[in-house]
Amino acid sequence: MYKLFISLRYLRRKRIAFFAVAGVAVGVMTLIVVLSVMSGFDKELRSKIRGTLAHIIVSKMGIYGLNNYEEIINKIQSFKHVESCAPYIEGPALINIRGTKEFVYFRGIDPVAETKVNDLEKYMEEFNDKPEDLLIVHGDKKIPSAFGGIELLRTNPGNYKTNPESFVNNGEKVVLVAIKGWDKISVKAFIITGKVKSGMYDVDKNYIYIPLKIAQGLAGTKDSVTAISVRLDDYKNAPFVRDLLQKELGFGFFVQTWEEARGTFLKAVALEKRVMAFILFFIIIVAGFNILAILTMIVFEKSKDIGILKALGATTWGIMQVFLINGLLIGIFGAAIGTGLGLAFINRINWIETIVYQYSGWRPFPPEVYYFNEIPTDVDIKSIILIAGISIIWSLLFSIYPAQKAARLDPIETLRYE
Repeated sequence: MYKLFISLRYLRRKRIAFFAVAGVAVGVMTLIVVLSVMSGFDKELRSKIRGTLAHIIVSKMGIYGLNNYEEIINKIQSFKHVESCAPYIEGPALINIRGTKEFVYFRGIDPVAETKVNDLEKYMEEFNDKPEDLLIVHGDKKIPSAFGGIELLRTNPGNYKTNPESFVNNGEKVVLVAIKGWDKISVKAFIITGKVKSGMYDVDKNYIYIPLKIAQGLAGTKDSVTAISVRLDDYKNAPFVRDLLQKELGFGFFVQTWEEARGTFLKAVALEKRVMAFILFFIIIVAGFNILAILTMIVFEKSKDIGILKALGATTWGIMQVFLINGLLIGIFGAAIGTGLGLAFINRINWIETIVYQYSGWRPFPPEVYYFNEIPTDVDIKSIILIAGISIIWSLLFSIYPAQKAARLDPIETLRYE
């Protein structure tokens, strides 16, 4: 019992020990805040990517390589766990918008079927547009309709709700130029009847959506599509259905889940999160060296006390425990304070960002870039426990050296000149 009493006395009397606690607290708080924000971004990005894709994508070699797609759809729909399918054709093109020419990808879809496999309808709600509007034809020339990604239709900076004049309006004409076959060019006019805002900048900037049959004519294909999107009753069944489809469809077909289709990007985000955690963990390492230095200094200052304790019968292990408990308490207090501050910061992070924006005009996460109305966070209790646990263990490990130093002091030498 005396060991804990002496440890608390040393920590209370030596104000410099509070700097060691503060070092651990800052490290824990920083790790919790950064990892929670990055986990929130990862979760939100996955949700947005998933919204633009289906659970499973079935394709074949070649940009328009999937022939007789209606027969394949009927075959896929006969499989267990499959709820719906939607074919699409996708290819490169040039677009003329108000005299400005840009490189884009056209995506030919059946709007009714497409809404059953992804979140297209959800991405149009903000603009009061409906997927069925894509089937409208205009005028005597029967000009087909098209949906444009919100960033593709942007002409000036600004938000659509406050600055609608900064975007191409519904009813305006655009022209697509695509390669037809191998040696011809296909030119087709479209009327914009809807806008799409998926939250993925590369999608919203580079894609225009047109009717499937029109896209097939634009590309010079009759009964071919790029791929078939497949929605399941539960994404947990995706690996099983993927393997089954791959086996049944045979050689030449590529069956992927949406995570596999965007695997490189998702791996990059996960790697960035791990690297960031590794770099920030060095803050806790620095705090550990701070603990080592402070406890070593306390050992030298309290050498007389240590000598008296040994003279009164304290064992070597007992002296070691005094300073090990010191390190443990620093780790526990630091981890507890850091966890509390980290959770409080996460809880108020959007309020803090708003205050920073009001006084400085700078936003760390501009909504027009990230499409986040607020900074996304995802608090993982397991990660917090792991961070706090590692911090406490690290503090204990860095207290071993000063504890051994104290235990090895000779009571005769320490008391000789007292």
